Amino acid sequence: MLSLNNAIKLKAKAPLLLHSFTLPTTKITLVFRSVSTPLNETALSLNTTTPNTIPFLRCRAAMTTAACVQVKEKIELTETEKKIFDRLLNTLRHFNLQTQLRVAGGWVRDKLLGKECYDIDIALDNMLGSEFVDKVQEYLSTTGEVAQGLAVIPSNPEQSKHLETARMRLFDLWIDFVNLRCEDYSENSRIPTMKFGTAEEDAYRRDLTINSLFYNINTNLVEDFTKRGLEDLKFGRIVTPLPPKATFLDDPLRVLRAIRFGARFDFTLDEELKKAAACDDVKTALAAKISRERIGTEIDLMISGNQPVKAIDYICDLTLFWVVFSLPPKVEPAVSEECYRLSAAYLDASWKLIQLIGCSNFDDEQRRLCLYSALFLPLRSAAYKDRKDKKIPVVNYIFRDSLKRKASDADTVMNIHKSLEKFLSLITSLLSNEDIQLTEVDWGREFDDVPFTSKLRVLTGFLLREIKDFWRVALLISTLLYPTGTECSQDIIDKHFQLDKRKNIFVSVDNAIVKLGLEKVWDLKPLVNGKDIMNVLQLKVGGPLVREWQQKALSWQLAHPSGTAEECLDWMKETHSKRIKMEFRQVEVSRQSLLYD
Repeated sequence: MLSLNNAIKLKAKAPLLLHSFTLPTTKITLVFRSVSTPLNETALSLNTTTPNTIPFLRCRAAMTTAACVQVKEKIELTETEKKIFDRLLNTLRHFNLQTQLRVAGGWVRDKLLGKECYDIDIALDNMLGSEFVDKVQEYLSTTGEVAQGLAVIPSNPEQSKHLETARMRLFDLWIDFVNLRCEDYSENSRIPTMKFGTAEEDAYRRDLTINSLFYNINTNLVEDFTKRGLEDLKFGRIVTPLPPKATFLDDPLRVLRAIRFGARFDFTLDEELKKAAACDDVKTALAAKISRERIGTEIDLMISGNQPVKAIDYICDLTLFWVVFSLPPKVEPAVSEECYRLSAAYLDASWKLIQLIGCSNFDDEQRRLCLYSALFLPLRSAAYKDRKDKKIPVVNYIFRDSLKRKASDADTVMNIHKSLEKFLSLITSLLSNEDIQLTEVDWGREFDDVPFTSKLRVLTGFLLREIKDFWRVALLISTLLYPTGTECSQDIIDKHFQLDKRKNIFVSVDNAIVKLGLEKVWDLKPLVNGKDIMNVLQLKVGGPLVREWQQKALSWQLAHPSGTAEECLDWMKETHSKRIKMEFRQVEVSRQSLLYD
């Protein structure tokens, strides 16, 4: 197999340059190799028919792989970026350094797409980042300026941090400095052997051609050493600089990065890339060589991004779903191999429903966990037993083991799933504003004394207090299961969940909850505290009985929104007295029964 380093040596040395200064009136044809037809050539023209204007890359041949993307003809620096780069160039001049400063990767890509980017990574061709940062600091001291936030982040191969990185803060922006590099990978590790490299070697070692571009600060040029980064950006293609299978086997995380960028920019995945990503060798390497933390980070970026459905669809299409969202052994009930299709359908429906309802109803965190809740909805009843024979939800395993996400994410999603049965039992009454018809859902003894006419407000209030700020998320997920509470049928999926109807249900229930005055019910301060309850019950120490009466007191408070603390205490005394008398009578009846027996 052709190794990455050997493949680099076979490539031409001269990079494609995209000038950011005025070109003379002329027509320059730049030849690229086409992705879809490797043996053919596709020409792009830099057409500058008007003097004193900057050229745009313009397609001169019909392209069928993807639609053209508007790519800027030059990098337009902000005033802050100009100041930063000016200080760096002045440092070179001050010490007479022959160093080439290149901004690498995402910043170049985003600037060419007309997007702002505040993540500036600078690659140095002949010195370490820490050495250059020291020079910048020394230069700034001669001008009376002070460098801020100086730091050196050492290499840590175990955490995929392969090179030392120096950081400094200039004009309120963090700048990272690292040397150009090339790398060799061993067969059973994604941790490469690093060494200084050329700009071309550094470009070819990157994950995608669109991320391989450099902006040379010294020359004010965009450099395309792979000779296709600009073309792929122009035509919206996700392609690896070198053969995709070798690229992915060297670092399987690149599969997920390719998916994430393809979804984020709505770009097309190259066919050879898709074949490589779906092959068994790459899937095995992804599972074996990449830490679960890194996989979880990529998935979280997808779910939090602008095209989460497209990203998960790619994962499904490339048969990577169970590689990424790995399950524990001996799951009960057993999970169908095709379950991922239902997961993708729920994700798609919830994403579209969020748009229909209005994104302003959900903050970023609510939206993110709503999508996770939908994605794992078909797994909400699945469980496995840990080493102590304790039953654990599969959703908990996926968050904590498969993705290594924070425990609070798992807890929130499981709480949302747990609330669905109760929400489904309330929706009909909330829609009709009629007295609640209790189903088989076990609400607990604390609601036995609640007046029937107040039960809807009380039960809804308690449910919202359980899930707090995520109640609208739970409501949205509930509408996808309404009215049966069971998994949606293929017919419902084919009808796209009839989302307009589900939106109307959500809005109506939301309005009913707001009308009941329960929108922020978890902030409601109890009228009576534990000491008050202990006095009523004539107890010297707290315990389960006090906690039970705290719930009962809160039920009374929700049933009587205008009630006072005194009225609540009077109710407690009366209710407690009735309970004592009733228990006494039951004891007396039992005693009499024993006497007759």
